Amino acid sequence: MAVIKIAIYQKNLHKRFTQEEISKVQQSKAQFLLLPEGFPHFFQSESPKDGTKHEKEYQDHLLEISEKFPGVILGGSHYRNNENGNLVSALPIVQSLVLVDFYEKKSPNPIREEAVTTGVTESIFIMGGLRFGLLLGEDLFNESIWSEFQNEKIEIIFHLDTTNQNKSYEEDLNDYELLAKEKNIHIVRVCGPTDGKAARSLYASPSGINWKVGKLEEDKEVFKTLSVNVMRSYLL
Repeated sequence: MAVIKIAIYQKNLHKRFTQEEISKVQQSKAQFLLLPEGFPHFFQSESPKDGTKHEKEYQDHLLEISEKFPGVILGGSHYRNNENGNLVSALPIVQSLVLVDFYEKKSPNPIREEAVTTGVTESIFIMGGLRFGLLLGEDLFNESIWSEFQNEKIEIIFHLDTTNQNKSYEEDLNDYELLAKEKNIHIVRVCGPTDGKAARSLYASPSGINWKVGKLEEDKEVFKTLSVNVMRSYLL
């Protein structure tokens, strides 16, 4: 059994990391840093297509964090045109000042992600001594991805998300608790508060909810370092 340290930052989507916040992340000694779907979003874009103009600025800020934090950064998401020229919602993966890879969202929201196409990347990665699955936003409801996780015996998934405002705090907790038990999997979810919308970061395991943002913290920035026990590690 291995213990993986995972830092999650329930970060306001429109606020850059300060040097003090970067130092806080560095001092956590975590192997992973998870940032919410839509972070960093510093520019007011009229559409996902318009947002692609700022791709480099978004990535540069993640690299700035990576200057001090040597672990794997699963850096929120931004819109970009992929290698095939298709507009996608992409989750950048950064480590040691290198943009290593992207995870592309498989289930773009048809209402708020107009013209965004279905991603084509893998959903399973091995980094930081861990084999893990990634989900971005509505990918949580994509059964084909879950089938792949089950077939590959994935122990832990990271869900970078935007809170569904139609669900109550208690409903959200219950849904993740049931899902983690049903799939026999660890789920680490991170959200970001923005424009008055709630953020409900949490960690659910097969035994229940191990950690959650308090009900009075839904609109606040929260930093938490988790220790997750996994059966298999891939330290080389």
